[in-house]
Amino acid sequence: MKLLLKLLIAGLVLLTAGFAQEPKHAVVAQEPASPSAASTEQMIAMGSPQRPAPVVQPKALPPLNPSLGEIARKARAAHAAAPKAQVVLADDAPPQK
Repeated sequence: MKLLLKLLIAGLVLLTAGFAQEPKHAVVAQEPASPSAASTEQMIAMGSPQRPAPVVQPKALPPLNPSLGEIARKARAAHAAAPKAQVVLADDAPPQK
């Protein structure tokens, strides 16, 4: 059953290549348009001229008070002073009183 399915799919792939169509005419023009064949009419556009884009200046952030360095130092000091977990080795002996 699997072999039949594989053969059917392979046959469909081969048949699709056999029925592929070629274009009957060129997609791109064969001869480039010559400058003399181009239109010599003058175009006049009416309307207001395009305004220049507005200049946007970046807005500076206010200085931090306290600075980032001071905040980092306080965080490191608090972390160093925090209570740490103690290493406890489990042994099978019952606790002594």
